[in-house]
This record gives sequence, C-alpha cells and structure tokens, in this order.
Amino acid sequence: MLGRMGLFDNFLEVFLKLTDPTPSFVAERCLLERYTVGGCSACADACPHQAIDLNHYTVQIEETDCTGCGLCVGVCPGTALGYPLGPLQEALTKGRGQIKCSRAEGHGEEILCLGRLTPGVLAESGSRLGRLTLARGDCPTCPIGGETVIPHLERMIEEARRYFPGLEVTVTTDPLPGPPLGRREIFTSWLGTARRVVAEALPEPPPELLPGDDESLPDELRLRSLAARRSDSVRWPGVTVGEDCTLCPVCTNVCPTGAIHRRQENEETVLELELARCTGCNACVESCPPQVMALVDFDKPTLERDTLELFRGVPVF
Repeated sequence: MLGRMGLFDNFLEVFLKLTDPTPSFVAERCLLERYTVGGCSACADACPHQAIDLNHYTVQIEETDCTGCGLCVGVCPGTALGYPLGPLQEALTKGRGQIKCSRAEGHGEEILCLGRLTPGVLAESGSRLGRLTLARGDCPTCPIGGETVIPHLERMIEEARRYFPGLEVTVTTDPLPGPPLGRREIFTSWLGTARRVVAEALPEPPPELLPGDDESLPDELRLRSLAARRSDSVRWPGVTVGEDCTLCPVCTNVCPTGAIHRRQENEETVLELELARCTGCNACVESCPPQVMALVDFDKPTLERDTLELFRGVPVF
C-alpha cells in the first residue's frame, strides 16, 4: 500500500510540475528594471528554493527549481510577479471562504499552496465572504513552499487588513469538514486536483469590474480597491512631498505602477499621486535626490479623491 501511495505521490509531483507554471513577470513593474536606488531583492529573498536569479538586473526564474509556491508574488513591491488570481477567487467562493493547500488533509476547495494568496485576494474575498478559513499541511516538511509559508501567510493577512481592516482569517492544520475518503473518493479528489492545476495554468478573465474602474490597473491592485470600497476605513499606502522638491523626474521614472505622474499647468509643473495605483513600495522615497518624500497611510475619504496633488512649482535643475 505504501509503495502504491509513494508512486501516486511521485506521479502527482511530476503532474504538478508540468502544469503549474512559474509566475508571470512584468518587467516594467520591477524595481530592478526601473533602476531604483537600493534596488530590490524581495522575490529572491523569499524564494525557498533559490530559483530566482537577479544577477542581470532583472528577474530570471529557473523553471526546474521553481515549485510554484507563490511566495515571491506576495512580497513583490511593484506587483511585477503574479499568478492568475481568478482561480484563487473562484476556489474561495466555491468553498464559501474555506480553502486548503494541496498537502492539507480533508475535503474542500484546493489550491497548490497557501503562499499564492495575495493581500488583494484575501481582502477582496474576506469583504464578500466573511471569515476565511485556510487549512494548511505540514509546511516545514512540504517540498512546495516549506516552513516560510507560515510567517509569509501572516504577513499577507496583515497587509490585506490595510484594505479591509475587518478581515477575519483562521489558519488551521485541522482537516476541513467532509466525509472520510475511500479509494473512489481519493481518485475523484486527484482528478479535482488535476482540473485545478490546469485551470490555474490557463488564461483568465480579469477580476470583477465596477463602473469607473481603470482596466489598466494590475489585477492585484484592482482587488485591493474592491475590498476598500466595501470597508468603512482603510490604511492605503501613499507618499507626501516636502517643500524642497525640485520637480525632477526621478520619482515618476522609478514608480513601478505609474502612481506618480507630472502634468503641466501654465508655467507650473504639478506632481500628482494616483493613490489606487500606489503599493507603498518606497522606491520614490529611496530614490528622491533631495530626500523630501515620505511614506504615509491615507484614509478612505482621501482614497476616494483618487488623484492627489503632491507638489507644484517651477522645476529646479
């Protein structure tokens, strides 16, 4: 029996490897690609398998080493790395807020690794479904994500509470409720897993849109915005600019999501922040030549204003 299950596990590992792709990479949203001061190594630092190479000032993922855990996606400050978010939302919706990783016992909707759950997915799902229950396997012995999944998930939950402070999440190692598994149920469960990984590998429609939504927003930021609209309060990250700003173009050049931009108004240049695009990556703060920018949290009334004027004047070079 043990030999058969070992063979089954090996076959499943090969199947998952063939059908679960590495994260997609959008170069223009990468802080390395944008030459920010101090650079960024968040994705490589988070990867438990040393599958990410940053030596050429870009992100290169070694497919043979990547397990698809998703830890790099959640920590990327510019949302440059990503997996399709639709299957994650769908699984949480079908499970009525309950979901399990592929190594957890019990029944329920399943995703490969809980490391794939981003702040946007958690916040938006929690704003619709109420309390979320996330069942995990034995992370320290798991070859997919490993022990760092546990603190990573805590960090993602705390970040999600920026956009939906009422988020309630239970992380458990207890099996999700359901009938005991027999041989037929095990095979059916395996087929369900196969369908899940194929679905995750296919293109998906964008997350839900509301009137006035900007379709150019990264899906992760769109989900954060949806959660914020359903909340009474938020702590959305943004920046302020001091009076010694020279109106140089550095902050606009390094911003990975186009949150900061400039426009001309008569003789003056106006520096603006499109708050819904800001991830709080700190690239502009670190790169600002006169060091007059600061990272702050904004409330919901400010978020609803959408575009904030940061500074205006005549550029000094």
